[in-house]
Amino acid sequence: MPRFRRSKAFAVFMVLVLFCALTSVDYTVVRGDTLGEIAREHDVSLSELIEANDISNPNLIYPGQVLVIPGETGDIIHVVTRGETLSKIAAAYGSSVSSIAAANSLPNPDLIRIGQELLVPAASGSGSGGGSKSGGSSSSLRSGKYHVVERGESLQSIANQYSGVSADAIAKANGILNGLIYTGTKLFLDGPGYTAKGTKGEISYTIQRGDRLADIAHDFGVSVSTLMSLNNISDPNLIRSGSTLRIPSGTAWICPVEGASFFNDWGFPRGGGTRYHEGNDLFVASGTPVRAPVSGRVEFVTGSIGGLQFRLYGDDGIKYIGSHMSAFGKDGKVRAGDVIGYVGNTGNASATRPHLHFGLYYKGLVVNPYPTLDAHNC
Repeated sequence: MPRFRRSKAFAVFMVLVLFCALTSVDYTVVRGDTLGEIAREHDVSLSELIEANDISNPNLIYPGQVLVIPGETGDIIHVVTRGETLSKIAAAYGSSVSSIAAANSLPNPDLIRIGQELLVPAASGSGSGGGSKSGGSSSSLRSGKYHVVERGESLQSIANQYSGVSADAIAKANGILNGLIYTGTKLFLDGPGYTAKGTKGEISYTIQRGDRLADIAHDFGVSVSTLMSLNNISDPNLIRSGSTLRIPSGTAWICPVEGASFFNDWGFPRGGGTRYHEGNDLFVASGTPVRAPVSGRVEFVTGSIGGLQFRLYGDDGIKYIGSHMSAFGKDGKVRAGDVIGYVGNTGNASATRPHLHFGLYYKGLVVNPYPTLDAHNC
C-alpha cells in the first residue's frame, strides 16, 4: 500500500458506519411465525429485520405479510452488450440457457438484442452446514463458511483450523492484497474474488466540413457500421458539420469518487458485531460528484439505513451500489464517468463524516470492491 494511502487508512480506521444491505429477497409470514424466528432462519439480526421493514411494533406481524430479508441475494438483471449470446451470459452467472429463457419468456433463445434487460435467476447452491462459524449462501460459488479474526491470528493460522482451506483462498475471497487482517473482522473461507476491468468508453467528435463517415471511422479505428449504430445514423452519406458523434474508445473503469480516503475495511463489525461491513467506505467532502464506474443502467432508492442510494447494473455484468449520498444525479442509461449522485451522510450515517459506501456484486454475490479500487488507483 502506498505510504500516503496508508496514512489515510489510519486516519479513517476508527470511523465505522453501519452497513446497508441493498440486496434482498422477500419472505411471506405464515401462521405461528415470530420476527425472532424469521431473523434466525435467515441469519440476520432482529434489529436489521425491523429496520428493513419499518416495523414499529415487532410483536405485531400477521400471516400473509411480506417482509424484506436484508442481505440475501435474489435474482439479478443483466443488460445485453454487443457480441453476447444467451449461452455466454448463462456461463458468466453459473446459470443455464433454459432457465434464463424461461425466466424472460424468450420464444427463441438465439434472438436477444443489445440493451435488452434479462432476468438471471439466482443460483441455488446448498448451505454451509451447522456451526457457529458458518452461514447460509444462495450461490454454489460460496459455501457461506466464515471466520471472525481473533487477536494474533494470521491468514495461515486461520486456514490451518479448517480442512481444505488455504490462506490464498481466504485472501482471494476477501480481497486481501497484502496479508494484513484486523481483529474482529469476518472473513469468508472460500468464494470468488473479482477485479472489475470496466466497459468500453466513448469520446466525442465534432464533425468538420468535408468529413465523411468512412474517413472518421478509419481515423479512429472503428467500423462505419459501428458509428452508424452508436449514433442512430440511417444514411452514412448524410452527416452534418457541427454535429457531435459518439466514438467508442478503449476499456475504462472510472473511480466512483476522486480524492477519497479509504482502506480495506471489508468485513469490519457493525451493529455491535451482529453484522459485518460488505463494501468499502470512501471518505471525501460532502457534495463531491459520484460517477458511474462503468456504463449501464442506474436506478435510485431511498432508505432509512442507506439514505440516498444508487444501484448501477453495469454493462460489464456487475451490480454496483453506493449509499449515503446527499443528492441524486443522472439515472436510466448512463455512460462511464457520468455523474449519478453527490457524496453525503444520509440514512444512518448522519453522525459520521461524509462518505460513499461502495459495494460490488459479482454473479449475484457481494464481493470486496477494494481490489478494483486499488487496481484503478482510486
